[in-house]
Amino acid sequence: CFTKADTLHNFDDCSGHSFHCIPMDWGCDGWGAKGAWAEIMEGLWCKGKGKDKGKGKGKRRGPSGPTLPRERITQEPVTGEVQEWKGKYGWIKPTVPVEHPTAARRNGNIYVSMSDLVGGITALTPGSLCQFHIFTDPSGLGAEECLGS
Repeated sequence: CFTKADTLHNFDDCSGHSFHCIPMDWGCDGWGAKGAWAEIMEGLWCKGKGKDKGKGKGKRRGPSGPTLPRERITQEPVTGEVQEWKGKYGWIKPTVPVEHPTAARRNGNIYVSMSDLVGGITALTPGSLCQFHIFTDPSGLGAEECLGS
């Protein structure tokens, strides 16, 4: 919803579209759009947003997941210790720190997806060692062809 101070400005409608809002005597707390427009803006475009909604959500996240385009940055496999496994993905701390501009992200940990595990395994055990190649994608560094225990 908008306040009187927000009028006559461009706003993001939470779906990537923007619009120009002028003061009216209807809608969100006396300002915003009239009737059905207000319902669309609050209900459909900004679903889950509004007074007391969306708290703790933080900033928008960038792209993520195992299907992003990748570029392998290692010629030979490297080793690391599994820090955490969360069912379908986890984090590996490489034995030797990686020299790459994005290596400092996530405290040096490297993302690994269950789809990148090889050798018939479907999960990694925290504290165990594993061997993998490192790739970079838009979300940071990741491990592929990961062989662990």
